[in-house]
Amino acid sequence: MGGIGVVLNPNAAASRGPGCDVARLAELVGGSGEVVVTGDLAELDVALRRFHERGYDIVAVCGGDGSMCHAVSRVVQIWGEWQLPDFVALRGGTINNIARTIGGPARPDAMMAGIVAAYTAGRALARVERPLIRVNGSLYGNVVGAGLITGFLEHYYRAANPGPLSAAGLLLRCGISWLVGGKLIDAVVPRLAARAQCDGEVLPFDAFTIVLASSVSHIGLGVTPFYLSGRKHGYFHVLAGPATPGQLLGRVPRFRRGFPAGLDTLYDNMAQRFRVEFASPQSYTIDGELFPPVPVLELESGPTVRFVKGEKH
Repeated sequence: MGGIGVVLNPNAAASRGPGCDVARLAELVGGSGEVVVTGDLAELDVALRRFHERGYDIVAVCGGDGSMCHAVSRVVQIWGEWQLPDFVALRGGTINNIARTIGGPARPDAMMAGIVAAYTAGRALARVERPLIRVNGSLYGNVVGAGLITGFLEHYYRAANPGPLSAAGLLLRCGISWLVGGKLIDAVVPRLAARAQCDGEVLPFDAFTIVLASSVSHIGLGVTPFYLSGRKHGYFHVLAGPATPGQLLGRVPRFRRGFPAGLDTLYDNMAQRFRVEFASPQSYTIDGELFPPVPVLELESGPTVRFVKGEKH
């Protein structure tokens, strides 16, 4: 059987731009599969169940990292952890760190054109394997966090046109707020009372400004702090601790180059299991998608997924 199923999230701003035209993507896929616009999670579930019934072995997602999180989580539930199809991450959202890490053409139509041509001709496809992080037992993604990352995203999404420029502008405003003792930096970087442990090791902190775990290297703005991601099969990279805004801002040049922060206030290690118990429920994010507050964040190494990036040369 086989085939290619493409889901497009029309609510993602970038999915309405060049390269994400539904008609164009449908033309490219042709008889090899189908393209479905999914306006909500219920429609996404229906489309993915149909892809499974039809035996599609590639699922492409156009809508950015948040859309990929929801699609992957439902695919795991429908296919099962050990029978997953291949995925294609198309840059159709405001946050496209997964696609940027995987590589391939930036325009969704160019990406799909190369993949469909190779697929229909029976030529080998280039794939990149990435372990998923299982979140609280039922959700799956590649970048998970609380504290600073959720504070930053909450302010970032309030911008009229979220994107790299507004993100860079928010980072600059945070730096200025820290220098002058403004309120913005305290809102973006809250101090969360919590206890955490990584693979049985209790972290020596009782409060956190940053809780981040990732199986991909990029986090946006050219910053690649997760230099340990992908280094060891079945592990993800954890950065967590009470590092101050000043310490973190001062380490941005090192994060941009993929170097360790070298802070005593930042736990920096690989993990298979990471658990945080908050003193009070806290919101969290998976791949840029914000989720309601929870008292516990339980992260585990999940199944490995294969992302297709184009034809193998």
